[in-house]
Amino acid sequence: MNNRASSFSTRKEKGVALISVLLVFAIVTIIAGDMLSRSYLDTRKSAAISNTKQAYLYALSGEQYARQVLVRDYRDSGSQTPSGTDTRSDSLTDNWSILKQGFDIDNGTLSIEISDLQGKFNLNNLRNIDGSANMEAASQFERLLSSLKIGTNYAPILADWLDKDKKRRVNGAEDAQYQTNDYYTANKVLADKTELRLLRGFSSEDYDTLQDYVVALPQDAISTVNGKTKYNINTMDAKLLEALSTSLNSDNLKKIKTIQDRGGYNTLNQWTNSEDGRDLLAIKAYLTVESEYFEVIVTALFAERTSTIRTHFYRDAKDGTINVIKRQLTID
Repeated sequence: MNNRASSFSTRKEKGVALISVLLVFAIVTIIAGDMLSRSYLDTRKSAAISNTKQAYLYALSGEQYARQVLVRDYRDSGSQTPSGTDTRSDSLTDNWSILKQGFDIDNGTLSIEISDLQGKFNLNNLRNIDGSANMEAASQFERLLSSLKIGTNYAPILADWLDKDKKRRVNGAEDAQYQTNDYYTANKVLADKTELRLLRGFSSEDYDTLQDYVVALPQDAISTVNGKTKYNINTMDAKLLEALSTSLNSDNLKKIKTIQDRGGYNTLNQWTNSEDGRDLLAIKAYLTVESEYFEVIVTALFAERTSTIRTHFYRDAKDGTINVIKRQLTID
C-alpha cells in the first residue's frame, strides 16, 4: 500500500514538473516572438526612415540639376540686337521648359519639372510698395476670377488682407471678420499662395481652380518705379492676359499662343511691333521677355518612398546668379 502511494506521488510530481516546464517554454516562446516582432518592426522602421532620407537626398540632387539647367540657359540665351545691345529671353521652347522627363536612379525614379513663375498672376500685386491697396491689380484679379468662372469676388477680401490699414472696403474683410477664427488679417504680402485658404469664405473648390494660375512672388518682384510685376509674354497663360487686358479677344489670344508655342520673340518690341501683338501696347508696362522667378518640382521615388520638393528660384538678370527663395517638402 505504501509502495503504491509512493509511486502515485512520484508520478504526480513528475506531471507537475512537466507542466511547469511546458509553461516556462510557452512563456519563453511568447517573449521570444514578441522580441522578434519588435525587432522586425524596428528594422522596417529604420529602413523606412533611411529610404525616406535617401529619397529626399535624391530630390535635392534633382533640384541642383535644375539649378544647373537654369544657369546654362542664362549663359546660352544671350544674343545681340542689330544695334549691338545684349538681350536675353525665356520661352516655352527653352531647355528648362521642355525638361519634363524622368530619370532612372538606383531602386527608383526621379522626375524634374521647371515652370516660369512670371507666367502667373502675382497675388502680391494687390499691395503697393507703400502698403496701400493696388486697386488696378485688384480689378485684374477680379477679371481672372471671372474668366475662371469663380463665382465669389475675392479681390476686395484679398486687398484687405494685404493692405496695411484696418479700414474695411466694400465686400472686404478686416480683423472683425476673422476674430471667430482666432486670427487676424496679415496686413503684409503673402509668403505663399496657400494663404488664400485663410481668406474669409475662400472655398477649397475655388482654390483648386485658381491655384495653377497664381503665385505669391516676393515684394522685390514688384517694380519700385511703377508698382507692376513684369510678366513674361513668351510664357504667360491666356487667362492672365485676359486679366491684364480687356481689349484682347479670343482670336488675339489664339495667335499669341501660336507664337508662344514656337518660341515667342527675343524682345518686347518684336511683340508689340508684330501684327498679332499690337494689342499688347496697352499693357506693355507689365510685360517682359526675360524671367527671373522659377518653380522647380522634383519628385524622387526610392524603395517605395516618395519625396517631393517644390523650390522657388530667383535668377538674377544681371549675372545669372540663382538663389533659393523657399523650399517646400512633401513626403509620402
